Amino acid sequence: MKAISWYDKNAAEVAGSYEMAKTENVHEWFFEYMPKRPLVILDVGAGSGRDAAYFSSLGHDVVAVEPSAGMRMEAMQKHSSQKIQWIDDKLPALSDVTRRGLFFDFILLSAVWMHLPINDRPRAFRKLINLLKPGGFLAITLRKGALDQEREFYDVSVEELEKLSRDHGAYVAKVVNATDALGRTDVQWIQVVIKLPDKGTNDGSDFALLKS
Repeated sequence: MKAISWYDKNAAEVAGSYEMAKTENVHEWFFEYMPKRPLVILDVGAGSGRDAAYFSSLGHDVVAVEPSAGMRMEAMQKHSSQKIQWIDDKLPALSDVTRRGLFFDFILLSAVWMHLPINDRPRAFRKLINLLKPGGFLAITLRKGALDQEREFYDVSVEELEKLSRDHGAYVAKVVNATDALGRTDVQWIQVVIKLPDKGTNDGSDFALLKS
């Protein structure tokens, strides 16, 4: 996959730029959906580990998925925490995460969806929804701007996420237009919260399965 190779080659530079933006500023738009209790969080495409580290510092258990070995190494060096479990995995399969039998209160895809070819997205979305606990939510950012052949960017839309949500019993709860946190004037973001209706309760103990 060309995108993974690109991030491997540019890991140090990219990780450094990501670390310049603070999670509490970049992702404040979905904080209202986070319950006031320790959560089990899946960060898909965790990059420099900035967001995983922030959530772990609040007492949440985080599974951080990053397919780029270069980025994963940068992240693990920058953010050492027993509450973060790093996994080499990727969409659309997320086969390693699925195999572990974990379920999550919250799943983050920050600057990831545009890397997925359109034909892979139904499977990817199904995998994500199946990993989400009842009452949980997805936070997905959609990149709008010039496409990048080297990093394999593809067109994205809220309409696509709305249809995928309906197809899997979920719904789009919030849409926010935002400027780029790194100050790039040719890049904009659409921030989307997708909710899965609450059909029961979970005691949040799933993370123990990963550590066993």
